[in-house]
Amino acid sequence: MTVYVDLVFFTNLAVDGTVLLATAKVRHLRPLRSRLFVAAILGALYAAAMFWANIPYLYSFVVKVLISLIMVLLSFGYGGPLQLVRNFGAFYLVNFATLGGVIGLSFLLQSSGSPWGGMSYTADGGVLLEWQLQLGLFVTTFLLSIWLFRSTSETRRKREDLEQLFWDIEIKVEARSWPLRGLLDTGNRLYDPLTRIPVMIMEASIWKEDLPPGWCERLKDESPDRLISEMDASTSESYAWSNRLRLIPYRAVNGNSRLMLAVKPDVVLLSREGHPPIEVTRVLIGLDGGTLSSEGNYRAIVHPDLAQADPKASVPSQPA
Repeated sequence: MTVYVDLVFFTNLAVDGTVLLATAKVRHLRPLRSRLFVAAILGALYAAAMFWANIPYLYSFVVKVLISLIMVLLSFGYGGPLQLVRNFGAFYLVNFATLGGVIGLSFLLQSSGSPWGGMSYTADGGVLLEWQLQLGLFVTTFLLSIWLFRSTSETRRKREDLEQLFWDIEIKVEARSWPLRGLLDTGNRLYDPLTRIPVMIMEASIWKEDLPPGWCERLKDESPDRLISEMDASTSESYAWSNRLRLIPYRAVNGNSRLMLAVKPDVVLLSREGHPPIEVTRVLIGLDGGTLSSEGNYRAIVHPDLAQADPKASVPSQPA
């Protein structure tokens, strides 16, 4: 078998550099490209050295870990013991994930008559698996593995970032309460133009049984001022929330001015892990006739003013 050491060197240079770049993405680091290049050269030289020097202990577990540690230090610096451990762990995590992806994808793409054809057994009962991979297939499967790993990592990171914006909400009107989950929207600047009370948006279907018959469905297509104009004196007097209804003007995405039906609750409680509970009375609940989250992750949009309220000022003190 002919081994081209220069090909081994440049292949490992590209692989090590890509793995180090993926590690930097996972750890949200921005190292100098020159440092990554030097570290990748070290890894490529180590891989090519096995064809130059016949020194068994040079390829032991301890030496491999030491070379990996030096590569991580060259790429990302020290930054303290905890930072080093995290960078080192992420480096091996990317290595294991991409290597597993290369092996799995290569076996998936390759075709063979029998799965047992490439297997043999040693004298002591061990199993040897013959694995041959052409350079083109290796590059393809390696890049696919990196892409899959980064896509999965980005999806998880975005999900974790989104989790930081979720709040547990409890809306109270008179003796009743409705628990739900809301998403904080820092771009929501909807206020009642007269009182400057912030408006939190909620799916109208939550109050389907508490709104007048048919309102929940009609809010999807009709303007709320038409619904209120249809209420006669007797209906208005019999409806318990008639004095809580408000019409809030707002500008839609297309630039058109519209009206939103809102309800004045008694209190809104907001809570989230790691934060003290917030109790707000100066708030309006705007009703949306559609579905705010297609996946059902939340059913309300929290106004940023509510999340920034002072818990001590918003929660009344309890009597001793």
